Amino acid sequence: MIIDSSGLFHIRNAYAITEMASMGYRLVTTSLVVNEVKDTRSQALLGILNMEVIDIDADHIKQVKLENSGLSDTDASIVALALDLASQGIEVAVVTDDVGLIKALRRRIRGIRIITVNVK
Repeated sequence: MIIDSSGLFHIRNAYAITEMASMGYRLVTTSLVVNEVKDTRSQALLGILNMEVIDIDADHIKQVKLENSGLSDTDASIVALALDLASQGIEVAVVTDDVGLIKALRRRIRGIRIITVNVK
């Protein structure tokens, strides 16, 4: 399960994600997401969830951005990570509410699971 910045910023039920981690789901994000998280609540959530942080190759991010105009580097890193994991045969789910990111993921990865967060 890949957690995007917006997933951390807007998630209403952190307990649900914590439960998924305790059930054996692998929680991952990219270093660009971690660098984007500045507010105390989201930083605390990163620590509580004990997420694995994966660095994505800058060339892979550039390639994703070329194929998906309008994505930020951070969003492109999420797509690149999802592509990498999916290519390894790993079932991928992304927690986000970013519409542009969702569209890019659905365009690139067949059958990807998107978990949207409750934003009001």
